[in-house]
Amino acid sequence: MLYCQAIKMHKVIPFTFTLCVCLILATFAYAETLVILLEGLGGRVTSSGIVSLQEELSAIPNTIVALPLAQHNWRDAVKLIKQQKPETKIVVIGYSLGANNSTYVAQNVKHVNELIAVQASVWGQATAVGENVDKAIEIYNPKFWRTAGLGAKRLVGIHFSYVANSDSHFYADDDPEVHKFVFNEVKKSADPTAPAKSVFGVQPEGVVGAQDMQKVKAAMTLLKSVSEILGPAKIEGTDTIEGNAVPAVFFGATKMNNNFSLVDEIVKQVGGTATIFVKSGADYVRVATNVKRDDGSRALGTILDPKGNVIEFINRNEAFYGETMILWG
Repeated sequence: MLYCQAIKMHKVIPFTFTLCVCLILATFAYAETLVILLEGLGGRVTSSGIVSLQEELSAIPNTIVALPLAQHNWRDAVKLIKQQKPETKIVVIGYSLGANNSTYVAQNVKHVNELIAVQASVWGQATAVGENVDKAIEIYNPKFWRTAGLGAKRLVGIHFSYVANSDSHFYADDDPEVHKFVFNEVKKSADPTAPAKSVFGVQPEGVVGAQDMQKVKAAMTLLKSVSEILGPAKIEGTDTIEGNAVPAVFFGATKMNNNFSLVDEIVKQVGGTATIFVKSGADYVRVATNVKRDDGSRALGTILDPKGNVIEFINRNEAFYGETMILWG
């Protein structure tokens, strides 16, 4: 069973080389703004744009940019961040699988001021970005065929905004407009008074902000508290929803299928929309909802998008926060 509240927005490396890297990283112990760069699969050979970003971003005052790290060495980034003083501003920038793994860096440290993901790979895993990240931006190509899926994945999380572009995956990290955009973002954290670079065609879409997240959390808290009063959640028998038999959801002795009192009370108190889903086969079916179809009727019996960005988190038993298409099918 699933409770859901959504925001409606239709080397083997020589040992001496390893020692050298560790010594260099250690010199970055105290920075006003520390920038972490994560390369894509293939390292520096396939991530030349990430390598050149180190020099470009190092020109920003009050900024230290660590040597780019291979995407699978993201734990080294975690260690480096943990060496910093609490007041150090942290910016994490990843490309391709490095973009995916930047989310694991964020998950394993106390605070990140900004995370910038450049064309995360749809073939790689990622985790949701949480409240410890003040700002997250992803540059992605919505045309799957253009990147063979390598740069079409949309990461998710709190305070996330997105930039849709048309770059091929192997060009995205070298795109001069992307570089200028990233430069301006780091500049905002490190030295807001420094001159910005003119950027054309790279603008973030709407962001899911802190206020939206608080509404979601308030709704979930209310749903859980009221359902606990009614009694333990359970599945008992089946019921008919829009002509189809699906498992019947109960809170205590109260059946939730076709029962709108709880979801409507949540919306009355905190706004938004609310839905109770039940797992039926491979699908998650709406059994109680105030999400509306185009004709104004309740979207009962519709399912959660099986190819959407929520499913992978549910299947890993993780909470999802962020943008998603809430009505599909």
